[in-house]
Formats: sequence, structure tokens, C-alpha cells
Amino acid sequence: MEETLEAMGKTYRRFLGVGMALLVVAFGLMILQPLGREPSIILAVILFVVAFIPLEFARRIAGKMAMVAFRGE
Repeated sequence: MEETLEAMGKTYRRFLGVGMALLVVAFGLMILQPLGREPSIILAVILFVVAFIPLEFARRIAGKMAMVAFRGE
């Protein structure tokens, strides 16, 4: 069980890190607007939407980790 939780924890951290990094980049684009006003905001919105994909995977993995830990296999 420990090996399973450890592997799931690594995957969880990886997905969470990617999702949070995408959110930070999107916020940076909105604040700094390096490409101009409209292109930066459009790209930021696209990144926000894309960032929720790995965050959703992380949420599902966290739920599975809780189920494995509670079952105590």
C-alpha cells in the first residue's frame, strides 16, 4: 500500500505543479500584458481553461489516494 500511495503522491504533485504553473503564467499574462492588451488576455483565458485539466486530474488522484488510505490494503 505504501508503494501505491507513494506513486500516486508523485503523480498528484506533478499534475498539481503543472496546473498551478499554468495558472501563474496566465495571471502573469493578464497583469503584465507582454503581447498587448487583447492577445495577452485571450491567451490568459486559454491558459486558465487548459490549467484546469491537470488540476482536475490531481483532484481525482487525491480522492483515489484517500480511498486507498482509508481501505488500508
